Amino acid sequence: MTQIRLAPNTSIEPCPKCGNNTSFEAHSAQVAEDCCNVWVECVCGYDPTSDDSGDRYEDVWGALNHTTMMWALDCWNSAIRGWEAR
Repeated sequence: MTQIRLAPNTSIEPCPKCGNNTSFEAHSAQVAEDCCNVWVECVCGYDPTSDDSGDRYEDVWGALNHTTMMWALDCWNSAIRGWEAR
């Protein structure tokens, strides 16, 4: 797990549970021999991808570096927007 702290912004969707859009925890887990999922959770524990891991970023190495965490934040945005449409 890696902590992500962002400046106040309008580009990351706020957490529907607590309204936060600046503090996250990035996670990585191996899901197949050559594939890992990378995702972010709000510091309150909310994870919009928990019910559908297909909404998580897939990476061969599962590294928690700047690039993969930014892709995971894009997945956060997509999952939140999909959740709001339901």
